[in-house]
Amino acid sequence: MAERRKRISLCMIVKNEEKHLPGCLDSVQGIAEEIIIVDTGSTDGTIAIAERYGAVVIRSGWERDFAKARNLGVERASGDWILFLDADEQLDAATKSQLLDYARHDELSALLLQIRNQIGPEHDQGSTIHPVLRMFRNDPAHRFEGRIHEQISFSILRKNPSARFHLTDVVIHHYGYRTQVVAEKNKLQRNMELLELALAEEPDNTFHRYNIGVEYLRNNRAAEALEAFRIARRSDGFAQLSYAHLVLKYESLSLQLLGRWEEAAAAAREGSEVFPDYTDLWHYIALCSASTGRFLAALEAAEKALEIGAAAARYHTEDGMGTFRTAYLQGRIYEALHDEQGVIQAYMTTLRFKPSLLPPLFRLCKYFRTAGRASELAAVMARRISCPDEAAMLKLAGVMVASGCPDSAIAYLEWQAELYKEPSLRSSLAAHAIAVREGDYGRLPFAGILSEEEAEDTLSAAVHWRGRAEYFLERAQQQKKRSAREQAIQNVRLLLPGYEGW
Repeated sequence: MAERRKRISLCMIVKNEEKHLPGCLDSVQGIAEEIIIVDTGSTDGTIAIAERYGAVVIRSGWERDFAKARNLGVERASGDWILFLDADEQLDAATKSQLLDYARHDELSALLLQIRNQIGPEHDQGSTIHPVLRMFRNDPAHRFEGRIHEQISFSILRKNPSARFHLTDVVIHHYGYRTQVVAEKNKLQRNMELLELALAEEPDNTFHRYNIGVEYLRNNRAAEALEAFRIARRSDGFAQLSYAHLVLKYESLSLQLLGRWEEAAAAAREGSEVFPDYTDLWHYIALCSASTGRFLAALEAAEKALEIGAAAARYHTEDGMGTFRTAYLQGRIYEALHDEQGVIQAYMTTLRFKPSLLPPLFRLCKYFRTAGRASELAAVMARRISCPDEAAMLKLAGVMVASGCPDSAIAYLEWQAELYKEPSLRSSLAAHAIAVREGDYGRLPFAGILSEEEAEDTLSAAVHWRGRAEYFLERAQQQKKRSAREQAIQNVRLLLPGYEGW
């Protein structure tokens, strides 16, 4: 008789999650045989939704203690394993079945899953990635600890110091830190209040100190964040902490937000000596070095980041570090140096990493336009970018038009029309070229986005940052009295890749 797979119980705590809960529970179908939900006071349809999915619902008052609420559910779970999620999280359809295989391994005590925190409204608009313990063996000794950012690992290791934690490739998509969701739930204020309470109870707790630093960053309180991270860094046994690499990264980020670029570069370099394979730190070295005019050092650091590639699974990282985001930063640096071949190569590398990205296409168009070389743009695009179908060609032509280069779009479409032998494709491309020549842009993507000021703003939620940066970028390029080095520093500094809307 085939061995029955180990049973997995899903344990959750929720409150007023009718909008997100169905997506979460749909994602665990076929994985969790039991669902235990602790509701801390919902007044919407959350409980009805949970019961519709067959969940056991435990009604409980909110006592400002996440660990206590989670343990109420764990105590009722009957599965061999416990998986815990929040309502605004979903198991990734492509990787979730791996949990069933891992549940058969008796030597494992807990599993770390890869959390992808989605930032923008769409998947392509950026995410951070980090491993988090989210599944563990059901044992009476295994209980959560911590009023906020509750942890299960301490009790597991207390029961079995040699417990084996396995890092998996299973992905959880987390949507709770999208701007709209954060605003709706007032998460920042809630987290800050609980962390301040937890820190008052345990003033020497390094984990609380680190987490309050993160919340300070989210609240745009960079100076207080910096102090928190530096206190955490001075704690005993700091280097052995699982989040030590993040403390070092966020120390540099805090300094960047304060405009202390040289100190930020130094902090990132110190971090890279401790974690030499942590891509994000090398990317930060490149960014900070460029922002102080040390362009050779910046390009060397960017090359190092690209050589390492995406950070290893044990690190918290941002999507694109060591790949498209770093290559894009290289392009910005080469722009500042007026290195045409470097600009083209860097942005083409960016597109090889992620062909769907629009910012590098717009930057290429803008670079040729502001350099007075828009007439060469069509040839460069045709030679260097392979478009698999007509839709991709029209998208590229639309980018040219939206960037203020309609003549380039016409030349590109006519070029492609002559290149392809298939009659209907040739006819369609030629018709689009004629329409653009006559001033009809309605058939192209980004139609109607014609002004130079508006050309890129439709691509990102960060409209303010794009507009502000582009205004000063143009002004810096036009001010002949400033030295080339001063202009270059200004050009790199003003539009950081983090504001591209990824």
